[in-house]
Amino acid sequence: MIPVTAPEALLKFAKKNEKKINGFLLSGGSTPDGKVPLKKFAEAVKWIRKNTNLKVNIHTGIIDDEDIQYLEYMEPSHISFDVIGATETIREIIGIKRRKENYFHSLDILDSSSLNYSPHIIAGLHYGEILGEYSIIEKILNLKNFSNVILLVLIPTRGTPMENVEIDIPQIEKFFDYTLSKLPAQKVVLGCMRPRALINLEIMCVDARCKGIVLPSLKTIKYIEKKQIKYERRESCCVF
Repeated sequence: MIPVTAPEALLKFAKKNEKKINGFLLSGGSTPDGKVPLKKFAEAVKWIRKNTNLKVNIHTGIIDDEDIQYLEYMEPSHISFDVIGATETIREIIGIKRRKENYFHSLDILDSSSLNYSPHIIAGLHYGEILGEYSIIEKILNLKNFSNVILLVLIPTRGTPMENVEIDIPQIEKFFDYTLSKLPAQKVVLGCMRPRALINLEIMCVDARCKGIVLPSLKTIKYIEKKQIKYERRESCCVF
């Protein structure tokens, strides 16, 4: 990702690239309390949304009551919100002193706002195993205004503390099966962050007629065509 440490740099980036790209993701680094420090970019994002055709997708991190005012002022195209459903995962994996209730409260704030938002769920975030993911689905079932639910899977990445983690594939598949049975298929998207070897998850999403799959495998595309399912290719982020 491109470092942008000041509003002026963000404006410069947008003006330079507005004819070359459709939009961008504004993300972090987060603060020790789990927030992405976005407030200082409010005027810049507002200007970009008013004066260009760029879509602006924002990773917020945790949202508290005092954050929603400046986020609504920005009028971003979309909010991407990573939800964690187990306090143990928040403490051990993310390394912040927050609780799952803080993440669920953020969802309530977003759901009551004027913002377009999509909860993101990283299956297997707790050392490759399912822990709080089911509670996230139960929470989402009580929300009314989310745009999509983005399903992701932990990728054990070389050079990180998670590099030797083994994904519990049966647990992941069971969670996907449950999620696809509970949520409206037209609101579920399989996002980009997932081990590419887990093609069966793509097939599950096809069979459930999910809204979209980011970067599907060639095998999955052939499966879609064999089933004579109509599909559309888009060059965009998962939330769009």
